[in-house]
Amino acid sequence: MKRSGKISAALLAAALVTASGCGGGRTPAGTGTAQTTAAAQTANEVTSENAANVIFTEAEVKEIDKDQPTGTIKILIYYDLVGASADLVDLFGSRYGGTIEQEICSSGTAYFEKLGTLVAADDSPDITRYEWASFPHGISRNMYTPIDSYIDLNSDLWIGMKDIAEQFAYNGRHYYVPYQLSSNFAINYNKPVLEEYGLSDPMELYRNGEWTWDSFRDLLRQWCDISPDHIGYTGVGAMSFIATTGTKIVDVQNTEIINNLNSEKIVRCMEYLEDLCKQGLTGNGYIDPGEAFVDGNLLFLGMEPVWSYGAACESLYKKNIEYEMAFVPFPRDPAADNYYIAYDSFGYMIPSGAKNIKGAVDWITLNREEKIDPDNVAKEKAEQTDSSTKYYGKCPQCKYSYIENHTEELTVCPECGAERKVKFNAYYSEEQYDLLQDMISPENGKFVMLFDNVNGFNADLSAMFQGGDESLLDGPLWAGASFTQLRESYYYPIETILDEYREKLKNS
Repeated sequence: MKRSGKISAALLAAALVTASGCGGGRTPAGTGTAQTTAAAQTANEVTSENAANVIFTEAEVKEIDKDQPTGTIKILIYYDLVGASADLVDLFGSRYGGTIEQEICSSGTAYFEKLGTLVAADDSPDITRYEWASFPHGISRNMYTPIDSYIDLNSDLWIGMKDIAEQFAYNGRHYYVPYQLSSNFAINYNKPVLEEYGLSDPMELYRNGEWTWDSFRDLLRQWCDISPDHIGYTGVGAMSFIATTGTKIVDVQNTEIINNLNSEKIVRCMEYLEDLCKQGLTGNGYIDPGEAFVDGNLLFLGMEPVWSYGAACESLYKKNIEYEMAFVPFPRDPAADNYYIAYDSFGYMIPSGAKNIKGAVDWITLNREEKIDPDNVAKEKAEQTDSSTKYYGKCPQCKYSYIENHTEELTVCPECGAERKVKFNAYYSEEQYDLLQDMISPENGKFVMLFDNVNGFNADLSAMFQGGDESLLDGPLWAGASFTQLRESYYYPIETILDEYREKLKNS
């Protein structure tokens, strides 16, 4: 049996970080001034139900002295940042003289509402992680500080990120610049399955410029014609396909919020996906990536590749099933003028009312410096493509420690003679690693990257697009629902929600 594993264990662990429970808020220090009293009054009025919806006073853009000490920054976060990024936190101290005081809160609604409560109480953290709801929802409520005065997007440090930052511009100002991108979603598959049935390898098609909606559909048809048990595609819904048309469903363009549901490109894409479903080529949506390829019936899984690719590799390895997992970008729209793909991003934002903006900017800068450092880039590639055999650190029989005794090179235990146990080795092929870097590096010029703003408003709007057979993006792909009919039902309710945000944008 052929066994190969091609994914970083560290990256997989990062993708599976579990959020902690939300802690209680700190009481702001009182000074007896009218301003402090007003802040306390506002904080009392902000409840857990409305904290994320309050519209605050626009953040004051303060001048910062680049020579002042970095000091301590307060961060509101939904995992143990200090523990998870210990080396980076140490570097923040040694390079900048900075320290971090963290308040850990659960992700999602509670996290965002906690931020609103702290801003209202004039007890803002200095920095928070960017979330989908931050743009435009949080920005429309003045929850963040513009960073145009603090970050030079034309500098070498931010090379490749200027165009990305423009996708997050709001009424002429920038509040968010990611320090790195992620590949969002990709098409995962098991190569030996395609080889067994004589099907074309998507990686070869991609390499030859032939990986399009048409070749994707041809492979689905060929696969599903082989057996009634076969599933062509399942995983995430329509958004990544729509991105390949070069169009966002909901697009926030600096001073405009545009609903593109009537766009010819989106209609064409959704009718294409609706037809795939009606031909019996699609599954039911989400599936555990660790189980997706076990029975051999699924051809393509559309999911975040770092997580799903790694989970599939490890599962197949442990079940002793032949595999060589791979992934490619979503297929190119043959009618598009470029190869567009969707992306996601990681980064930090400075809340309104932050007291230590200088320290926050230093932390943002450090993350970007470390991400693009040539030595770090080379080291990461070497680690991620290391195909050498790996072993567990202790003997499976007598627990002799190879590491403590500095005998890591041994393959047989010197104490009891037991064979050393081989460990699942997660690594990428060099070609796969380079493709992943192309998918997250706009400066490489291989793709035009789009981020759709559809999930940046409120839960009601998101639910209209995703989450069931009657939703705009899932219904046609998984249930064969009519996109035309769904669009007619949802268009004006969507417009009503967007109009509220348009009004806030106009008055900001």
